[in-house]
Amino acid sequence: QPSAEKKIRRQWKSFNIDRSVSAPGQISDINQASKIGGESPCDSPILEDFFSNSNLKVNGESYGKVIPVLKSQLAEQGDCQSQLDLSRDLLIQVASDDLNEDEKLELEERAMYWLLRAGEQGSEEAVEILTGMAATGRGVTDQNYVDVVNITSVPKNTTRANFIAKKLFKKLSKGNTFLTSLQLSRLVNENTKIPTQPIKNAKCSQDDLIENCCEYMEGDLPSLDQSLHAITAESGIRDVFFSGFFTLSCILAFYIHQVVTSQIQVSSSSLLPIMVLAVTLRTREVKKKEQRYKVWTNIFSLFSEYLSIHHQETCFSSKQCVSPFLIFHCLLLLHPLVYPDLVFKTSLSLIVVLIVGSAASISVLHKPSSSFLLFMISNILVTWQADQLAALLAPHVPAPYCSADTVLLMWQVGYFVPAVLLKCGREMQAELQTFFWEDLTLRIILMGRAASYTPIFIGSLGLCSLCCMAIKYKSSRTSLILCLVMLLSVLTVTRPVKPATVSQLSWSDYQTSCLADKLTAGEQATCHHFTGLTVQWSGVVDRVRILQRRNHVEWMVDNLPEVVRRRTDLKCLLGDQFGSCESKTSQAAKLLCKTRTQQELEEEQKCHLERFSEYQYQVLLAMPGPLFGKGRTVELVVGDELRHTVLAIKTGQTVRTVGKLVSGVGREEVQINVRDISLDLLQ
Repeated sequence: QPSAEKKIRRQWKSFNIDRSVSAPGQISDINQASKIGGESPCDSPILEDFFSNSNLKVNGESYGKVIPVLKSQLAEQGDCQSQLDLSRDLLIQVASDDLNEDEKLELEERAMYWLLRAGEQGSEEAVEILTGMAATGRGVTDQNYVDVVNITSVPKNTTRANFIAKKLFKKLSKGNTFLTSLQLSRLVNENTKIPTQPIKNAKCSQDDLIENCCEYMEGDLPSLDQSLHAITAESGIRDVFFSGFFTLSCILAFYIHQVVTSQIQVSSSSLLPIMVLAVTLRTREVKKKEQRYKVWTNIFSLFSEYLSIHHQETCFSSKQCVSPFLIFHCLLLLHPLVYPDLVFKTSLSLIVVLIVGSAASISVLHKPSSSFLLFMISNILVTWQADQLAALLAPHVPAPYCSADTVLLMWQVGYFVPAVLLKCGREMQAELQTFFWEDLTLRIILMGRAASYTPIFIGSLGLCSLCCMAIKYKSSRTSLILCLVMLLSVLTVTRPVKPATVSQLSWSDYQTSCLADKLTAGEQATCHHFTGLTVQWSGVVDRVRILQRRNHVEWMVDNLPEVVRRRTDLKCLLGDQFGSCESKTSQAAKLLCKTRTQQELEEEQKCHLERFSEYQYQVLLAMPGPLFGKGRTVELVVGDELRHTVLAIKTGQTVRTVGKLVSGVGREEVQINVRDISLDLLQ
């Protein structure tokens, strides 16, 4: 028995090579086991043959030989637990002191063989044991090192996919080099009819099946699913009638009818629900794909007891729901930003859209939890009595924060924020979508309007959940980034920063109250609160100077090696050359031009990168003083966007500035961060 087992081990090259090449006659029951591809021990012909042996005597001596022989035969047949037990027994024998080194090496090699076969089936315990043995060089030989390296370095899912696919192919191919999609479908439904029309990819080889099994283990729908679905799918008039395309076409036809009949105001209020409905109908495809993925789960689970069905289905569902729900949440966020004041008016088309959208969102739910159902029912009551609840809270909550919208927002936050942390991503996305449709329906029917913050809240929370799913499952990350960039761009364009209102604080009042020589500590602290106010003051220019200069391109070019700068002439390539000296007016400009245009200078020294420069200027204004006192100076900090205005200002001119005041407490000068500056023509 050990010598025959050793021959089989050495002929088993790798798990990408079929082990059925073992020569006949090595172990009596190997061929019988290989016929059925490793069926369960309860249906094993070895067990039937073993227990039907009339010559077997269960006495004190022979009974101890029954279990090892039976275990060995079950292990050869493919029983993973028997393979693990055999490897443990062999390693226990290695620990005996009665064996010499050659015998121990032989036992370790045999144990490694059974561990490799168990690990190939996906046994984590077997992989862990053989990894530890391989780290110390135990049981690794010139014949099995390829298998050891492969099974310890290849991802666990890939190893398991190879085993399942080969086991499946061996069972169905019946000696052929291919199997058909019809054979696969018969594993799920024995009554599948033979197709009468050509089907694409109806045949697949063992390598194709391994690739498809790997796709399944990675949480993707196998590429053979199209041919399998074409055989198993049963379509009829009902499927066409309830399809998303037919439903949306009918609603769009009614919407176009409204536009044609000049009901513009009514049709505009229906535009957002129609767009959201189109996306909601698209999310129904996720559930259909989940059902098709479960078909493959049922097929592969027949050939592996280590297949984590829940993990695989959760991974697939999360990957599939990222893209459609990403569009859904982006639409919810974009519409309030573009049309913040849109008012929904009840119409027949809007009611139809609400009914269809609510039904479609409910169909996307997999198995709604009892907590979500309770929340949805309670939400109807809370929305109905929102005004009364706000009135009850009015004595305890400040007036600006006590309203029906605030009550509903806190109600939503109280449920969904913990739910995002506790529930899986796919379930959470479906619940957010269903809640949006219920909330929109209730508000239009009961309150006659839709709240602008509800889509923003649902969209923001949904995007956060999608970000976590995209990172965890490495799915649609590029699309997610593009959507976030688009949202930020729209937010920047549609929500420009409104200029701050100019306060009534005059220079004379501020000087009298906050710039006196003898201010108490309390008065100084009070004056500090004027910081941040937008003021408009006028004064005489005392001095203009550059406060700061930034040129990042110039800094990067100057830090390059001198050899690179000279050979590439980057300054001249990116910048400009010093021009003609005749157009210069100031003495400094003429001197610079004359110096920089000398013929003997290198080309790099004749160019500049001034176009990339940014400046921050300081303009000192002499402000009028009190009747019996000295005047004060105000420091203006001006950005580069007002460069041309600052360059045109001359000493002695009266200018008017608008900007944010920075308190001058503890300083001799008052500072203003300038937003606008111009010549005061009234002076």
